[in-house]
Amino acid sequence: MILMGANKIAKQLKTTPEIVREARSIVRKNIKEFGTTYHPKEVSFKKPEVRLPKILIFDIESSPAISYHFGMFNINLSLDQIIEYPIMLTWAAKWLFSDEVVSDRVTVEEVLARDDRRISESIWKLMCEADMVVAHYGDKFDIPMLNSRFIMNGFPPPTNFTSIDTKSIASQNFKFISNKLDALAIYFGFAKKLHTDFMLWRRCMEGEELAIQEMLTYNKRDVTLLEEVYLKLRPYAKRHPNVGLYIESNEPVCSHCGSSHLTFASEYYTQTNKYKVYRCDCGALSRVRQSSTDKKVRNNLTISLGK
Repeated sequence: MILMGANKIAKQLKTTPEIVREARSIVRKNIKEFGTTYHPKEVSFKKPEVRLPKILIFDIESSPAISYHFGMFNINLSLDQIIEYPIMLTWAAKWLFSDEVVSDRVTVEEVLARDDRRISESIWKLMCEADMVVAHYGDKFDIPMLNSRFIMNGFPPPTNFTSIDTKSIASQNFKFISNKLDALAIYFGFAKKLHTDFMLWRRCMEGEELAIQEMLTYNKRDVTLLEEVYLKLRPYAKRHPNVGLYIESNEPVCSHCGSSHLTFASEYYTQTNKYKVYRCDCGALSRVRQSSTDKKVRNNLTISLGK
């Protein structure tokens, strides 16, 4: 449950304390009747003495390469056939749980000049603020593409951040028919991506103002969908960065979201130790670092030498 007072929550949500109290009453009733219920924002509490990591949800749209080539299928291009390399057309981002989506886009003059330095700088500065970044297929496309534009435009690497790739989480933990962002959003009952086709990219490259603005709108929708998909997948992310490292707490907190709303779930066994495992309201499982095996028992354990 939210730890803040009803008046403070009401002020943030621009509603009345009475509505907040009524909502809390409904949540408590549901928990009592049906078990633990969860909304991600309920465990995103922020107290002055607690520092949660800055998690940036982002997505970029880039132009296609332009080349001379013969035919349409099974084509291998040489370097002298490449006429234009890809540039970044737009980017959109939001801090986790923020209502604001920030963005940038090339101007008509910049796209015709194939110049994305200005918008590369704006997202470079944003990424330097982040502790973690979330992107769909980010480890294989968005981040390498950004690094390409950074180095080509004369920027050093952004300051260190940890990457969270929602496509990797989906492919490693599930067997969906498709792991595309749009498919995952549909599976989970969220809104769909905006419809587009290659002509939008072509119109952008030809310097059409309306097309560039349409691309930015398309980009922003992807970011809002990505946040919802990320929060849905997060409890299953076995390699999720440890949020607890950013919180100076005297009690155990969830390694995925930072909440202290943990209940004992089971014990995790290794060859020489066992550890208590807790489940958070967000659904994620975390285990403590301290062994719950008695030291004398641990010293008398034998270990198999088999491979």
